[in-house]
This record gives sequence, structure tokens and C-alpha cells, in this order.
Amino acid sequence: MVVAPPLRRALWVGAAVVAGAAILALALQGQRPEPGFVRFEAAGVMLHIAPERAREVHVTAGDRRWRFTRSGSGGWAAVGAPAAPADAERRLESGLRLLHASAPQRVIARDELERVPAAEYGLDPPRYTVVVYADAAEPFTIQFGAANAQGLAQYARVAGRDELLLLPRFVGEPFQLLTGLR
Repeated sequence: MVVAPPLRRALWVGAAVVAGAAILALALQGQRPEPGFVRFEAAGVMLHIAPERAREVHVTAGDRRWRFTRSGSGGWAAVGAPAAPADAERRLESGLRLLHASAPQRVIARDELERVPAAEYGLDPPRYTVVVYADAAEPFTIQFGAANAQGLAQYARVAGRDELLLLPRFVGEPFQLLTGLR
């Protein structure tokens, strides 16, 4: 039979007492989270306009322009040429929700931008531009540029802001598909 020296046994007992005290302290002081899901909070670039408040959307790609207006029933109607794809309404709604809800992956500060020309980000000129109009709100304008090196995000610039955004690629994709760009 092997017997541990008294000092080693005391260290193990001391460690067990400290661990037990830590667990007890956490149990007494910690708060249990509210049951259910965590409340969602939008963190997108178009926070001042809720998607359902949008009344008109303009999408521009090169010399092509699309104008969509929301009808009284809540649906979207294309105004003018070129022709919009059959699922334009679904794409518009999806794009508006993503602009409102999806946070940028990165915000590139103005001082970082001075070293690299806008053309490197695909923003001189932009690949496509989206302008959203709503009642009692300033219009929201965003320019979408090139994809990042990995192809998972896209550079974008919001009118009136000095910084450049790196948005998840899926944010601009509904508008890109409206224009027929690949």
C-alpha cells in the first residue's frame, strides 16, 4: 500500500476546497439567462430605414437603371426599362432585410483608405449602386464594389460616411442578381 506524503495530501485537499468554493461562488452569484432565444437586434448598415418602410428602390449598374416602387398592397412594381427578372420582388425584399440586419465584417477607417485607391476596391466606378427611399427618412445610398480576395465578402461605401465597409457577400447579392452581374 502506497501512502501519499502529508504535504501532497494537504495540497490535494486544498485544491479541492478552492475548486468547490469557486463553483459555489459562481452558482450563488451567476445569473441564469432568460429562457428562450436571445433577442435579435439589427446591426446592418441601413438601420434608419426598416425594410417594410422602403417605398422606392433604385438600382444602377453602369448605364443601366432599375426603379422599383412599392404598391399599396405591399408588393413591388418595376418602373421603366430594362426588364426586371421574374423574382425581382423577392430579391428586393431580401436585399432590404439584409441591408438592415447584417453587420459589416470589417469597417476600414479613412486613414487606411488613403494608401489604396478606390479602384482597388472596385468602387471607382462602383459595380452597382442601390438607393432606398422611405417616408420621413433620408435616402440611403450604398455603392458595391469588388469581392475581397477570398470571395466571401464585398467592399461597399455608404454615402455620407468616410469609411469603407467589408460586407458579407450575401448582403449585396440580391441586388447584384437584379442587375444580371456575375
